[in-house]
Amino acid sequence: MNQLEGNVVWFRTDLRLEDHEGLGALENAEGPMVCVYVLPEDVGLMGPLGFERIGRFRGRFIAQSLDDLNHNLQELGQGLWIVGGRPEEKIPEIMRRFNLKTCRMEVSKAPYEQVEEQALRKKLSSMGMECHTYHSHSLLKPEELPFDLSALPNVFTAFRHKVEARFPDIECISRPKRLPEMPAGVENIETTALPAQWLDSDAKPALFKGGEKAALEHLHRYFASGRASFYKETRNGLLGDLYSTRFSPWLALGNVSPRTIWKALKAYELKCGANESTYWIGFELLWRDYFYFAMQKYGVRFFQAGGIRGQTPTVQAGMPEFQAWINGRTGQPFIDACMNELRETGFLSNRGRQNAGSYLVHHLNVDWRWGAAWFEHALVDYDPCSNYGNWAYLAGVGNDPRPNRVFDPVRQADMYDADKIYQNTWKNRSA
Repeated sequence: MNQLEGNVVWFRTDLRLEDHEGLGALENAEGPMVCVYVLPEDVGLMGPLGFERIGRFRGRFIAQSLDDLNHNLQELGQGLWIVGGRPEEKIPEIMRRFNLKTCRMEVSKAPYEQVEEQALRKKLSSMGMECHTYHSHSLLKPEELPFDLSALPNVFTAFRHKVEARFPDIECISRPKRLPEMPAGVENIETTALPAQWLDSDAKPALFKGGEKAALEHLHRYFASGRASFYKETRNGLLGDLYSTRFSPWLALGNVSPRTIWKALKAYELKCGANESTYWIGFELLWRDYFYFAMQKYGVRFFQAGGIRGQTPTVQAGMPEFQAWINGRTGQPFIDACMNELRETGFLSNRGRQNAGSYLVHHLNVDWRWGAAWFEHALVDYDPCSNYGNWAYLAGVGNDPRPNRVFDPVRQADMYDADKIYQNTWKNRSA
């Protein structure tokens, strides 16, 4: 066997070049490099509730992100190879073929991904190869927390106070100016086509375009607009473009890192001044971190009916109520408007998500995990940590210190849509 040298970079939800630890470590490395994205085996398959795990809006966003990443890599003499199948089979196969030594990859977030990672590590170890991981998803890295992950507080406020008391300096990794070359024969790797519905050019125009280029353009546009100084006053909006930051789709796929956003936020504060609104943008990034670390701590309990509390809610309804909720046919105008917007755009405001989730769980008495599964399908910005963390929170089985939190949709509509502009915009559009 020839001497092993070089790397595979397995892109997962870190589809960018800026602030990318795996690429940063290889800028001046010796040996060849192959960049890979593994398309899951279950893409396009119907789940037990009758819909695909990845819906049309997220699928298109993924396809755009991969195309943008490939273009950016090509500018550095590299490229992205999309392969289908099991990572623990496909990646070792590529590494064996080109005598590569190390697989570099974003650390696994969710339990299923962790099983994949463990299987890959085991396979590579048996072949004399290595697997190096890095934290890419969160603003803070585990080693920067002022406590061990096992001591993560069960309530966000306690987490925030501890973190803010010893907040680290945030550094970003520069975009690589060069990368190692691809090995000879790399063009013969058998690639996999993306699902046709992800590439449908005739599909309804999307609110968001995937890719690092679009992410950085939006980041610049948001802070250039001056809206950051009023974020706290507008963040509960329902209609419009910049009532909130709308960073979430690009964060979910790693088109932009939370550290890059933090850096831009601090630059804005230096130029325009810090206030409660700019603080609140950082506050929301910490909420995102909290759910990420909570999933690392609790694992599969995040997906169980009883959540981290182990107290399974009483479920009294089933598929008819669930389908009515999905299709905007509950008869509750505010909730139906929320679900119509989600189904037709792949996006929903934070206020809308809280109300829609609360209504499904506390008014319709449907299993909260069904709602989480539908959001996984429908949302362009789906992220397992934030999605399941927020749903468990609403259901009273997660990190909420008030387990009986229920949103009254009539009162909420009066508070946030008193003139009914939002409800009228999305009414009479049920599936």
